[in-house]
Amino acid sequence: MSDYETIIYEVDSDGVATITLNRPERRNALSHDLMHELEDAFNSIESDDNVRIAVITGAAPAFCAGYDLTPNQARPTFSATERWDNTHWQAKLVSRPWYSRVPFIAAVDGPAAAAGNVLAMSCDLVIASTSAQFGEPEIRHVAHSPHVLLPYLTSNRHLREFYYTGDFIDADKAEKWGLVNKVVPAGTALAEATQMAKRIAQNPPFALQMMKRSINAVYEAQGFTEGRDDHLMLRMIEGLTPDVPEKEMLAKVRQEQGMRAFLDARDGPFRE
Repeated sequence: MSDYETIIYEVDSDGVATITLNRPERRNALSHDLMHELEDAFNSIESDDNVRIAVITGAAPAFCAGYDLTPNQARPTFSATERWDNTHWQAKLVSRPWYSRVPFIAAVDGPAAAAGNVLAMSCDLVIASTSAQFGEPEIRHVAHSPHVLLPYLTSNRHLREFYYTGDFIDADKAEKWGLVNKVVPAGTALAEATQMAKRIAQNPPFALQMMKRSINAVYEAQGFTEGRDDHLMLRMIEGLTPDVPEKEMLAKVRQEQGMRAFLDARDGPFRE
């Protein structure tokens, strides 16, 4: 796939690949089409020996609003034998940067929400502008994050506050919590991330990739992928559990009244 409609994919002469999520009118929400194009771009990076490092960003005004929850979308159907892998496909997709052979840098201007936050946090490095915000509000509508990454990235107290409240944190707090490498002026995250990528890309590609494998091996010894898989099992159980009144109420609001009403109903009590 080369002619993309929902992302922009480029590789420069220094071996820096850049993926731009390009649905600004939907705050770069992850539609089914966008996720398939993103998967194709990830596959291109893995198969292209000219790529030394990758940057992922979103077209203004957001990095990524997470999965596209717009009601009444056409969605694929799966057989019983297909359902397991396809249930987890989206969650595994947004953590692909972690498992890539090359380092990834997230350039975050504007909100990185839910699956969008996981996509950013799965990158090796994060450059955030002063307009960046990070949050996973899924708990408020009885859903799970695609991947609980923060136990590997910040302290126990911070991560519990983050996941339990569903509140967004700004770039300065994210830097204090060790979730971002650098905070830069609004609108400059991509330029700063690209500059850092070009600096890193000067290293021998083999040494760079072996260093990433070595670092990731330590996290694997700590149970990183095993923890992810256990989380996905709990996520599936949560999704299949019936008769959760808050979940049913909010799902009905979203289906009958649309996304704005859904967000008002979900987040309204937390604005007081």
